[in-house]
Order: sequence, then C-alpha cells, then structure tokens
Amino acid sequence: MFSLKIVGQSNQLNIKDKNLINRIEELILNKKLDSVSSYSSQVKNKNNYLSILLKISSGKKVTYKEQEQFINEVSNRNSIDYNLVASFINKEVAIPKNKTNLNLDYVFIKINQITRIRNEGDLDKSSALNEELLKYIDSFDSEDEKVILAKAHASFHNIVMHLIQNKIEKGVALINENIKVGEKYNDKALIVKSLYHLCDFLLEEGKLQEYIDASEQSLSLEKEIGKKTEYHLSILIHLIDAYLHKGGHEERVEELLAEIYNNPETRPESYSLYAKYLSVLDTNSPIKKNIFEKFKVNNTVEFAKLADLESKEVLTSNNYYYVLYECANALEKDGFLKEALDFQRRGVLLTRKIYSEDLSKSLANFETEQAVKIKNIEIESERKRTTVFTIAAVVSAFLFLTSLFFLVKSSRQSKTLKEKNKIIDKALKEKELLVKEVHHRVKNNFQIVSSLLELQSKGIEDEKARELANDGKNRVKSMALIHQRLYQNDRGLIDFQLYIDELVKEISNIYNTDKNVETKIDAKNIAFDIDTAIPLGLIINELITNAYKYAFAKAQSPKLDISLETSDKGYFLKVQDNGVGIKSDFDISKAKSLGLRLVSRLTKQLQGKVKILSVEGTIFEISFKDTMQRKMVD
Repeated sequence: MFSLKIVGQSNQLNIKDKNLINRIEELILNKKLDSVSSYSSQVKNKNNYLSILLKISSGKKVTYKEQEQFINEVSNRNSIDYNLVASFINKEVAIPKNKTNLNLDYVFIKINQITRIRNEGDLDKSSALNEELLKYIDSFDSEDEKVILAKAHASFHNIVMHLIQNKIEKGVALINENIKVGEKYNDKALIVKSLYHLCDFLLEEGKLQEYIDASEQSLSLEKEIGKKTEYHLSILIHLIDAYLHKGGHEERVEELLAEIYNNPETRPESYSLYAKYLSVLDTNSPIKKNIFEKFKVNNTVEFAKLADLESKEVLTSNNYYYVLYECANALEKDGFLKEALDFQRRGVLLTRKIYSEDLSKSLANFETEQAVKIKNIEIESERKRTTVFTIAAVVSAFLFLTSLFFLVKSSRQSKTLKEKNKIIDKALKEKELLVKEVHHRVKNNFQIVSSLLELQSKGIEDEKARELANDGKNRVKSMALIHQRLYQNDRGLIDFQLYIDELVKEISNIYNTDKNVETKIDAKNIAFDIDTAIPLGLIINELITNAYKYAFAKAQSPKLDISLETSDKGYFLKVQDNGVGIKSDFDISKAKSLGLRLVSRLTKQLQGKVKILSVEGTIFEISFKDTMQRKMVD
C-alpha cells in the first residue's frame, strides 16, 4: 500500500507557533540557517515536525520520509516560490544508495516534484525528471509488488502528456491498466488517482454521466481508505461543476458545497462555487434565499461583497479571479448589471496583473539562468587556460609535446564550442517557449475582453449600439484565433486554411441562420506571420460577417467562396457571395459602414488594393503583400 498525502502538522499549531514554524521553513529554503535556533526557541508546542526541521537545518542525517514531510508542508504554502522547493529537492534529496530495495518515499518526492513542474508549464523539464525516475524504478525487479506500484504511480506524467497531445485512447488504456494494478494490490489511493485523471479524458469526450460516476466512486473509495487524498478538494469541485451543468441534484450540490465551506482550510475556495451556484438559480428560487440566510445577506450584491472580503487576502491571485468572475455572473443573473460590470472589470485587471507578473518572472528566471550558464562557461574556460599555461611552461622545450598540446587545446576548444552551441540551442528553445506563452496569454486576454463586451452588450437596449458592441466582440475573437494558432504551432506562422475554417464556424454560430450556407475555402499552403495575419484576419472577418448579415437575406441557396493564393506581385484574396449584390458605383473609400472602412484601411496597411464587383452577388478582390515584401518596398 502507498501512503497518502501527509496532513500538515503545522496546521495543528496555534497561530503564533504556526507563523514561527513557517519562518523556519523559509530560512531552510533560503539557506539562512543561523537564525533557525532563535525562532525554534520561541515555539511553545515543540512537536515532531519541529524536530525534523531542526535536523534538516543542522545538517544531520534525515530519512526520505522526513524529507517528504518537509517538502509536502512547504509545497502546500502559496506564499513560497516552488523554485526554492525544487532547488532543495535537487540538492538535498539524492538517489537512494540501496540497490536492492526500492525506496517509496523517494519515489513520491520525485512524483510530486514532476507534477508541480509540469503544472507550472515546463513540460520538457518535467519529462526529463520523469525519465530519470523511471530509470531508478526500472533498476529493480520488475515482478516486485513495490516496483509495479511505483511504476503505476510514475506513469501519470505520461497520462497527462497523452491528454495534452489529445491521445485519448492511449491515455484511457494506461489509466485502466493502473486501476487493475490498484485492484490487484488493494491500493485504493492508486485507484482514486486513476479515476481523477480518467475524468479529464471523459470531459474531453463529453461523457458527463461517466464523469460524475467516476468522481462519486473516488469519494466512496476515500471513505474506505479512511483518509482524504490530495485530490479530494478537486474531486468535490469537479462534481459541483458537473451537477450544475447537468441540472437538478440540488441536495447533492448543497452537500458538496457544505463540505468545502465547513472545512476552515478550504472555506475560502467555497465562495466562488456558491457564486456559481447562485448564477444558475432563478432569482426567486427558495434555494437562493436559503443561501442568503446561511451567509446572513439580503441579496446577491451583499453576498458578492462578503465573498470578495473573505477571499481577497487568503486566496492566490488565480483563485481570487474566479471569485470575481463567478460573482459577476451571479450579479448579472439577478439584474445587477452595474455591479456585475465592476466585478468583471476587476477580474480583467487582475488577470492582466497575473500574466504580467508571471511573464516578468519567467523572463527574469530565463535571464538569470543564461547568465549563470555563461559564467560557468567562462570559469571553465579560465580553468582550462590556466592548465594550458602550466603545461606549456613544463614542456616548452619539447617541440613534439608542444604540438601535441596545441592539438589537445584545439580539441577542447571544439568541445567548448559544441557545449556553447548546445546552450544557445537550448536558450532558443526556451525563448520559443516564452513567445508561445505570450501568445497564449494574449489569447486569454482577448477572450476576457470578448466576455466583457458580451456582458456589456446584454445591458444595451439600443439595437444599433448592441450591434456595434457585438461587432467589436467578433473582431476581438478573430484576433484571439490568430494568437491561439501561434500558441499551437512551433513555426511562428498561421495556416490560413485552418484559420479561415475556424473563423467561418465562429461567425456562422453567432448569426445562427436557418439557411445552410454552402461554403468553399481554398487557402492551402498559405501561411503568414502575425504582422500580416492580424490585419488580414480582420479583413476576412469583416467580409464574412457582411455576407452573413446582409447578403443572404433573400438567397434561396446561399453560397460563400473564399480563396487565397499567391500572385505575381504578392497575394490575392477573393471573397464571393451569391447574395443581393452591391451598387455598381459603390466606392469603398466613401463607405459609411465601420466594417468596410476598416477593410479599406487595413488593405492599405498591407500595401494592397480593393476591387468590388457585383456579378450574381458581390465579389471582393484584394491584392496585398506579406511582411517581407512590404519591407522590400520600404
């Protein structure tokens, strides 16, 4: 049987002792060990965990179990940078020397490290650590029960990678193997972990009831174990979301919410969930009134203020964002649009702050790592030069040995050059990862802005103003698609066949016409960088939107043809519909429509020209240049 996550012993102390223990943990991670004894002497309840901290700080030998307990404690604290914890593990938690008996505590320390690093976005590093761990496990007898169970627990990294790569069948097959292993060796914790990850795949497949059944089974298994696993809170949250999505099951939802709220450690997490529940209940629902009575408030506005007050200082920025987001939805549901907009605005500002801080931190860490690598290379080069001078002084009289020395030196320089090239290659890959992360976060920001525009449009009564707000939302979505495409590929280019396909689907869903529009798209093997993709994407968005809004009103069998190809002087875009057509003397430069004025201006930005024909509908022909061609003209 494998041990479950250790309940934090520091949480069993009074507030003063807990703060002192937390300070000692920080001193150990930051290697400021001289002050540990001063803080430890002030702790009144000197429990076993304090003894472990003192052993670690004094350099005495500690067991892997004791190291695991310390690592679990500091990993669970949101105020501690996990990079410090990872550094402690790398330096202090060595591979066990016992080659005959696998050490499970060491295995779980490494599994938790791999999980945290992967969750923070460093897939390459987490995969490399997982390979090292598997090598350690594979060095033991493959028929041994502990080895089989250790390998099963270590396989969850590959399961998550299968999910990321959308390899559903492989991921589910691996999970089912782990469930069989858990049943064979009565490792219920392994089964709970397997079911938790199975839910991610069920969600991808849209199997809501199976998702609910797997989550409920996990809770039942935890009762049999007698302890809550590290997945307990996540399982409760997943079940609440699933039941709210399905509808009904109010009693079960209230049970799950109460369990989270009644636990002082998880209570701050409950406010966003209660707000989400309020957002799906009718305004006059008796359940909603019961929730208001529970929190001693009169309406959704007072609840939102209470949730904000109780969670702002105790939740991480990411979790606090969900409180703001769900409160905004609940306020909108009950017609408090002004307050809803305020919470939504604060959520947008918080998200920007989170992304800015994360990106700045990533860049700072990247620059620091590169500086350290370069310094190490300089030190190594200096050491080699010193060695060279010493040898030269000894063998200067021997021509043969001198020639041999230079040959060795040349070989070493070649090796150093190769090492530098490897570092440069790795640095480039890390930069590419950062750029992809930027596009991912820009895409998320666009989606938040789109949500804000959608929320605002619901409170606008004027039809024309609402239409303008919706057009703005659609333009933001077209730009978000660009950044999503950049995040999902490694070339830094957007495949416009795929992009236009997605754009047409988005727009057709928005206008939801009862006529089936026959659409033909031909843009194969055409790709652009972001400087061309953004204006071109907005142009195509406007032309398709115009067709759906105006062209197909009287068409019996609406058709839309979009082609994008290379030409002698650059590129050529053609968008044709079989709608009502346009006046033969229409001048786009004098158009009153904001969308067509935008098309004209963006075409000029691409150093192109627009030609409009009215032949059995409307044809827009646009010639333009890509980024490289525009730079050549400049």
